[in-house]
Amino acid sequence: MGTVFLRGNSWVCEYRVNGKVHRRTLGKKGIITKTQAKEMLKEIERKIALGEFDLLPKQIPTLSEFAEEYLAYQKDTVKKRSWKRDEGILKHLCDFFGSRKLKDITPKDIDDYKEARLKVVKPATVNNELAIFRRLFNLAKRWKKFYGENPVSQAGLIPVNNQVERILTYEEEERLLKACNPSLRAIVTCALHTGMRKSEILTLKWENVDLENNVITIEHTNTKTKRTRRIPINQTLRTLLLEQRLKSGGSEYVFLSEVGKPYKREDSLKAFERACKKAGIQGLRFHDLRHTCATRMIEAGASIVAVSRILGHSDIKMTMRYSHPDNSLKEAVELLSKKIFERATDNFTDNG
Repeated sequence: MGTVFLRGNSWVCEYRVNGKVHRRTLGKKGIITKTQAKEMLKEIERKIALGEFDLLPKQIPTLSEFAEEYLAYQKDTVKKRSWKRDEGILKHLCDFFGSRKLKDITPKDIDDYKEARLKVVKPATVNNELAIFRRLFNLAKRWKKFYGENPVSQAGLIPVNNQVERILTYEEEERLLKACNPSLRAIVTCALHTGMRKSEILTLKWENVDLENNVITIEHTNTKTKRTRRIPINQTLRTLLLEQRLKSGGSEYVFLSEVGKPYKREDSLKAFERACKKAGIQGLRFHDLRHTCATRMIEAGASIVAVSRILGHSDIKMTMRYSHPDNSLKEAVELLSKKIFERATDNFTDNG
């Protein structure tokens, strides 16, 4: 059982952790009462009993210190493909929070970070950064290098409208393909006929292309959801892949750059931006080709489940956004109009 006593003008508690006696200053006399100090000691003892208080404050790392451990874990253990991106995000976070310990970062600090970053980047970018930060705190808590509530979870993310709005029209597609160089044209065509992500296309190898059974296999090590998925090859894509095989020159990669070299995963495909500009197409990201593919499949009558499996969505709700509820709303009001018209016609007939 711990004790509370005065030392000078401050209330101090004494307790044991792993058989060792520790003391902690709780607050100045006059600011907190002895009763409040005893309640604080009870909370400390409760956490000790739950195994949540086996670290001294000085053992809790700073953000900069733990960021290195987090990054090493993502790179070497998780084998995260985008660890370089995490590295850049952690630099932003460390620059902002400096050498503060994890325990000293509060939800208010997270809100201040949001406000500062929103002056230079979009809300979706800030949310991506906060998602990494939240995972960092969760890992620290799992490794018992941080206790308490995750301040990022408490502060929450910035509300963002994630509804897909940019879909490539067939007329725009024609202009875009004409503006692409041969290598890029093949990549864009593949995206429009498979819904594959850019990184999945650029790193696709011939060993994962089965032209006999017309199936592309995306290994779990190369997917965002860490799940293997199989994508059927339609006739347009089959013709394209046969042409690519003739051009490959024995390379293990399906798609090569204009100079005949494999693309790097972090390659930003600047050629795509140039092609869009040349074609006079504004506001189109490469990822929108994936949205376009999904939308076209739904419009053609494909089932939500089939499209979800092709895209590799972890939750079918993610695919539901392509189902165009606006059409059902229009149908609903048209049915209402039809009903009103029928009633008016019936009344006219009765009165006649």
